[in-house]
Amino acid sequence: MTIPLTWTQDPPRSMAQVVWSREIPSSLELKQDTMDALIQEMLDRRFIDSEEQHWLCLCLDEALVNAILHGNEGDETAKVQVQLGVEGDRWVLCIDDQGQGFVPDQDVPDPEDSDSLLLEHGRGIRLMREWLDELTYYRGGASLVMARRRTLG
Repeated sequence: MTIPLTWTQDPPRSMAQVVWSREIPSSLELKQDTMDALIQEMLDRRFIDSEEQHWLCLCLDEALVNAILHGNEGDETAKVQVQLGVEGDRWVLCIDDQGQGFVPDQDVPDPEDSDSLLLEHGRGIRLMREWLDELTYYRGGASLVMARRRTLG
């Protein structure tokens, strides 16, 4: 089931319990280390299992590349904040950049159009909507909240 994409100018909601956080300069060289550390944290906490790791990796890669390249325009003085939280039986990831955000109808191809899979932009949102339980862009697209129900203890 594909979830809806939610986009708002509002600030992101507060997470009930932040369990991991990292702030990085907008450098693609730091993306993989950040992803590896976060995925390992989520495996250790049993938020995901090894079968879900691939999906999480796809979602994180898309979100971090978007924040670094599109949000902060590759400006290494601009930061990307990544936070992992827990809300009941769900894990929640919040990725914030310092950019101006985006307008989905103008800046992202229609994710329902199968031809959009072949385009350079928009694939990530389509992939995230397939696997996540929540995908919400706050601050006009400069903050992303992804959430999914934990399948393990």
